Amino acid sequence: MKRSTRLPLGIKIIIGFHLFSFVIWFLGQSVAVVAYDTVAGWGLQDSRALVDPVIVEVNRAIGLTDTIVMLPLFLVAAMGLIRRRFYGAIASWLAFGMTLYWPVIFWCSQGFYAAAGIKHQPMVLAYILLPGAIWLIAAWGSWYLGRNREVFQ
Repeated sequence: MKRSTRLPLGIKIIIGFHLFSFVIWFLGQSVAVVAYDTVAGWGLQDSRALVDPVIVEVNRAIGLTDTIVMLPLFLVAAMGLIRRRFYGAIASWLAFGMTLYWPVIFWCSQGFYAAAGIKHQPMVLAYILLPGAIWLIAAWGSWYLGRNREVFQ
């Protein structure tokens, strides 16, 4: 049986998610390493005035780590999925694993900051819903790739 040359819609959605994530992570994380206040002004990082100074430095460290680890994963995942290569699924699972991890650590850190009386950005509904939506996309994408392994060489 001949395999279709068209990418399934689910794979296209996952590729779009990886490319969108690459752009947002670059702007929100990579740029924050060298221009934190600019990125905070865009609303992609906590405002320096609202958080303890150590949180700014932790955010910058996370930004550098995301630049080194996540950006290549997003690109390798997208390129591999476009080419229908299994390494694209593997890179996607790695990126999705991190994408499942970071919202949970964000929510937990907010709770611990509050409990310890550390100056931090107040938790608002958007800080629950947006990371939650991203978490759900990562969970769905991981499941979808597992269920559709036959698409890849």
